[in-house]
Amino acid sequence: MKKALLLVLCLALQACALPRPLPPATDLKTQASEVIVIGKIELVPPINGEFEQRRYWNVIGEERMLNHVLMATGGEYRPVKISAFDGWEFRNSLEAEWGVPFMVKAPRQRTFLNGAVTYLDVRHQEQLWFPGGYYFDVPDDARAVYIGTLRYHRNDFNRITRVEVVDERKDIAAALKTAGGSLQVRPALLKRVR
Repeated sequence: MKKALLLVLCLALQACALPRPLPPATDLKTQASEVIVIGKIELVPPINGEFEQRRYWNVIGEERMLNHVLMATGGEYRPVKISAFDGWEFRNSLEAEWGVPFMVKAPRQRTFLNGAVTYLDVRHQEQLWFPGGYYFDVPDDARAVYIGTLRYHRNDFNRITRVEVVDERKDIAAALKTAGGSLQVRPALLKRVR
């Protein structure tokens, strides 16, 4: 009986696993096993916070979830299941504010973007899902890479109609400015998984 109860408790905790975002690259220092990744994720048209999102005064962490997109990443291409949020799939997630350049530390490997989610209502778990299917490679001698802007286009029914990768290298300077330093950044634009 105790083993069964423990198993049920472990399964419940796994289902409630929280995403673990990749660490921000605020100090511009990397270890041999990691690389700094610079890029941006956009939604066209952008989410209108006044009409498309529901906010509550008593939901902890709501601002972080409503204004951000969580992109599941990994060393293998494993598309996320859009039927329900599984924190395990997002254990190494790229967390970014919509339309703002990000700069994170990621493992030095071919990295796949396996899908993304953003919230419209945190309490009722209303989400918008975004397809993955992109990856980037890290050149051997690169300490930092620029992967481009991943731009999702949607229609009036929140269906993704088009996805494109845009080379907007001005974002590199904007990201480095927030870190207060300079760094040689190599291009490693996102590629579509074939």
